[in-house]
Amino acid sequence: MHVILILLVALAGAASLSWAGCILGGLIGYLVAELLALKKRILLLEQKQAAEPATVREKEARSGEVRFTPVQEVTEPAPHVAAKVMPQAADDVHKESVPPFKAPKSSPGQAPAPSWVDGLFQSLGSAGNSGSEVIRGFLTGGNLMLKMGLIILFFGVAFLVKYAAQRDLVPIEFRLVGAAIGALAMLGLGWRLRDRAYGYGLGLQGGGVGILYLVVFGAAKLYGLLPMPVAFTVMVGLVAISGALAVLQDSKMLAVFGIIGGFLAPVLMSTGSGSHVMLFSYYALLNAGILGIAWYKAWRELNLLGFFFTFGIGTLWGSQGYRPEYFTSTEPFLILFFLFYVAISVLFAHRQPVKLKGFIDGPLVFGLPLVVSGLQYALVKDFEYGMALSAFSLGFFYLLLATLLWRRLAEGMRLLCEAFMALGVVYASLTIPLALDSNWTTAAWAIEGAAMVWVGVRQNRQLARVFAILLQLGAAWTFIESTFYPFGATPFANRYFFGCIFISGSALFSSYYLSKHLNILRKWERYLTIPLLIWGMGWWYYGGLRESDRHFTALKEHNAFLLFSCASTMLMSIVARKSEWRHLAVAQFVLLPMMIFSCLIGLFSLSYQAHLLAGWGLLAWAIAFFSQYRMLHQFDSLWPERLAGYWHAATLWLLLLILCLEARWLADVQLVLNDTWVIISWGIVPAAAIFMLINWSAKIRWPFAVWQKYYHGPAIFVPACLLAVWSVLTLQEAGDPGAISYLPVINPLELTVIFVTFVLLDWALACRRGTCYLPRFVPVQTIYWIVAGLAFLWLNGVVARGVHFYSGIPYYFDSLYHSVVFQAAIAGLWSLTALTVTIWAARSGSRLVWCCGAVLLGLVVAKLFLIDLSGTGTVARIVSFLSVGILMLVIGYFSPMPPAKKEDQE
Repeated sequence: MHVILILLVALAGAASLSWAGCILGGLIGYLVAELLALKKRILLLEQKQAAEPATVREKEARSGEVRFTPVQEVTEPAPHVAAKVMPQAADDVHKESVPPFKAPKSSPGQAPAPSWVDGLFQSLGSAGNSGSEVIRGFLTGGNLMLKMGLIILFFGVAFLVKYAAQRDLVPIEFRLVGAAIGALAMLGLGWRLRDRAYGYGLGLQGGGVGILYLVVFGAAKLYGLLPMPVAFTVMVGLVAISGALAVLQDSKMLAVFGIIGGFLAPVLMSTGSGSHVMLFSYYALLNAGILGIAWYKAWRELNLLGFFFTFGIGTLWGSQGYRPEYFTSTEPFLILFFLFYVAISVLFAHRQPVKLKGFIDGPLVFGLPLVVSGLQYALVKDFEYGMALSAFSLGFFYLLLATLLWRRLAEGMRLLCEAFMALGVVYASLTIPLALDSNWTTAAWAIEGAAMVWVGVRQNRQLARVFAILLQLGAAWTFIESTFYPFGATPFANRYFFGCIFISGSALFSSYYLSKHLNILRKWERYLTIPLLIWGMGWWYYGGLRESDRHFTALKEHNAFLLFSCASTMLMSIVARKSEWRHLAVAQFVLLPMMIFSCLIGLFSLSYQAHLLAGWGLLAWAIAFFSQYRMLHQFDSLWPERLAGYWHAATLWLLLLILCLEARWLADVQLVLNDTWVIISWGIVPAAAIFMLINWSAKIRWPFAVWQKYYHGPAIFVPACLLAVWSVLTLQEAGDPGAISYLPVINPLELTVIFVTFVLLDWALACRRGTCYLPRFVPVQTIYWIVAGLAFLWLNGVVARGVHFYSGIPYYFDSLYHSVVFQAAIAGLWSLTALTVTIWAARSGSRLVWCCGAVLLGLVVAKLFLIDLSGTGTVARIVSFLSVGILMLVIGYFSPMPPAKKEDQE
């Protein structure tokens, strides 16, 4: 099954005359085979479950019990019942289409009837088992020794005749007459034994017919003993005799033996110097015999043998002996063989409706045009528009044949008509790329794909819908492979951009139309609406990106793409509202990723002196944020709550990032301030935003009050965490205010850190009141501890900067560490902090906080003995010891350890 599907789909992909299409087709074939294997397992389980009641009834019959209970057959639901059930199921599955949009309008109708695609998949899914059953039947069924003996005898006679001919052992006339007499004897004996030993007699007849084929062909072609007209007359007679015997005796085996012998005769007797016209004329007679048998018997194996022998041997000859001057003598035979097997497919369908469950329906109906088109390419590849005319002719033939069969024959031909209609559309579509350039191909295929989706939904044809999607993928592949951006093109009015728009528009229309008619789709087809929507949106924005990159150097490509994205969102929002297409409304969340992408392009492409809001940037970003919030206001109620909430938060984060970048540019480039002011700009903007969100945002209903859970939750949490990190990183900066004098605490950097710490404390208090929200894994007490730690680090920074500015010590870690003044100041700071903490803890009765102060004091003591003790002779270190000792005495008196409380123990 895997091999057959891979080969068939790979050949279909190779129809584009590209090796990449062949590889892609093989991959698709493998995936389909895997799906079919899974489907087969499900079908087997269903059959087993359905067979269980019958097994129970058989047991009851054997036990002698007779129960008059109604037996309900397991059948498919009637069309009118399915029509009532299917729409309801579709509504249940898709009932999340909520206001302000209305529920999708679905046209009432019957449930989709089983199409030929389902039958083909089932056929291909059981092809491997069918092949193994044929082999097993050959080995275990009937007279195996007879079968093997006939095969060996056939080859033996062929080799004997050839050997004798090469060595002139016996006159050629006697050899041929002897072989013919032996074959006639086998034929007569088989006919006599048909009643007593049916299988044995049929085998002898088949072997006799095959040997007669060898004799006649050898006499005419190798030795010239029979004129060719006479030989062909005899060949026709043999084909007619073998076919008549097979039909009269209802023997498929006899027909198979006769056909195998007829096809192998010229191969075994060939010397490589014969005429291909004679060979193909002979094969035409054989195929005429197969066609005659097909008029009476539906022996599919017989036709499969004829198909593979005819086109297999024809392909072998073409690869070795074909030359361009043979075109006029070869093309008619290819057309004739094609018509033979199309007629055979029609005869089968006329005798019994094609359900595509047999082993050979796939090769006959779908393999035939693939093989014929491949051979036709070898014949006409040197002619201008040769393949284009051939593809058009095939498409026209299949469409005409499907129309005639649909009008003239019974309903049982419906599935075969659908198959022919699909083949006609495929080959008619292939005319476009074979005759025109890639740009026309892309446009035509994309539009045709959208039209086929409309037709497939209106007429409830699954094949048309599947082909439409494949056709759109083919248009995209052709566009990527062979379309290049035109030189000197007009912005947004050139063939490259139109190609992207055609592909995008077709995919978007297909997604929309399928989503509005879910009740008539197969279950797996319903999952295609979202991928088609994503595919269409991707091509739309890709086209805009290419145009922005090519034509807007003055405007800057990131600004141009940002404006294109805003215009696209506004346009698609209008379409979504007018068409009540909920999926397109939800898809407008893509504007935020496009804004982020434009921001990244701008940051990487701009020089150091430039900024995002320079030139057209201010207008572009103002329109972008207006479009984003307008789109959120229109559609955020349709989105899943979490998606909409996080999109509000992410929009705020992007706005803060751009404001921080502009504040940095203003301080660094515009005002020409030093690095301290640049660092301040990264802290003051988000801190001010958090402060306003906490205290003033509740007064604005939309978006802050409506989405308060997210604006007071993740929208604040992420910038607050970054501010905490920023506060720690400021310890690396000396805080030189530049033009103004440095004053401890009252300087720009430390005032900003104080403001940030105050905002974080305000945030912690708001979380405690319940007006702000933290993630579940972050308790409110953690924020308090983080704020306290940041305040303590800020105090250390104040001391370090004071020592730097007033003692002249460089503001580096090593310099400060080895500074006696800094060590003494730090010891005093830590001691005073420990005193303050322990006194407050003793008054409030917090044992945990008191322990923290005691630990800090212990660190001071450890620092004194490990670091400061090495310089006991210096005044600063002596002062350190004395001050710390006195503070410890004060702490021990005024703030002893508070008694343990229940919550502290917990």
